[in-house]
Amino acid sequence: MKICTVFLIVCWGLNLSAQDHIEQQLVRYQVRYNHLFDRGTDIKQYDASLFLQGEKSLFTMKRNDKIQAAYQFNYFDASPDSLFTVYKDFESNSLLFDFFHMHQGNTFYADTLHPMEWKLESEEKTVGGIPCKRATVRFKGRDYVAWYAPSIPISNGPWKLGGLPGLILEASDVQGEWHAVYTQMRGLGFMDFGYFEKLVNKGVASFAMFVSDLKDVLKRMTGSLSGQGDADCFT
Repeated sequence: MKICTVFLIVCWGLNLSAQDHIEQQLVRYQVRYNHLFDRGTDIKQYDASLFLQGEKSLFTMKRNDKIQAAYQFNYFDASPDSLFTVYKDFESNSLLFDFFHMHQGNTFYADTLHPMEWKLESEEKTVGGIPCKRATVRFKGRDYVAWYAPSIPISNGPWKLGGLPGLILEASDVQGEWHAVYTQMRGLGFMDFGYFEKLVNKGVASFAMFVSDLKDVLKRMTGSLSGQGDADCFT
């Protein structure tokens, strides 16, 4: 009887490990991102990864095109929102995103997890060979189109997007400033989200504070550059 009990416990443990492994997935995207947004055109190519592990996920983007020696425009990229690192924790209903401060380095802020009010539409197409359905939403002042896969019951997606009845495999804003397309999905080993879990438990500044900090940065930059002559490259 004891031997049977031990055997069942071992099998149960192995089954849990297998389930944990199934829940750990890596979704890859190719992303086109215009750094200048409405101020001009400066599109860069990114490799993006969405790490999925149970109730937690992490989205990151890295440049994959050749960095030019000089840009066509001299500018400071102070975008109104972060498109690079986004951590989501469904269990605690938390979302963290990063923003790069010139003096403070990367700083994380909190935002609402999937507040989007999607409009589900009947149009369909395949993305990476996977049947998808179309959904639209207005979010952070921009209109977005998403293609989600009902066959992949994961309510998540690239960047801050999610909340649909299926994994988002393609997403873009209507203006064409940002476009993410799914390339592959595979299993992966255990991901340590301890750093982000500590940030969630400790608490980080809100999105309202992010907006306030951004305005302060722009105000200080405007003040420090206002005395420069018209011939100065920063002006």
